[in-house]
Amino acid sequence: MFSGMVTPRSWVIVASRDHARRGVSGGFVMANHGKRAPLARMVRGDGILIYSPTTTHPDGVPLRAITIVGEVTGEAPEPSDLIAGGFRRKASLREIEPLPLEEVRKHLPVSRIRFGFFELDAADAEAIWALVDKRRA
Repeated sequence: MFSGMVTPRSWVIVASRDHARRGVSGGFVMANHGKRAPLARMVRGDGILIYSPTTTHPDGVPLRAITIVGEVTGEAPEPSDLIAGGFRRKASLREIEPLPLEEVRKHLPVSRIRFGFFELDAADAEAIWALVDKRRA
């Protein structure tokens, strides 16, 4: 029986840790170099997992870990002042102890990382969020 409840979705955004940290301090998230379309797919309350291949862009040390997590708080994408013509979405984010790819590989479709933004299926999202919760202090 359908209860009318919508289960929040979880999205993976690929960004270097230094770029993602801007969102933690600023209360926003960006995807695919400021593209609007990925952000428009999100809804308030959806989960965000930021996967950082490197510490800094473009020449950072390899990191290959989920580094920042949170949830969408904004109702819609809004213009960004970081990238001319770019967009961002309000979000509540926090940095976590890096959760290495080796620990999440069976739940994170690595073939999709190259796209920079994708939705996780519910079972994989649940498994990754459980690992994130274990890292809470």
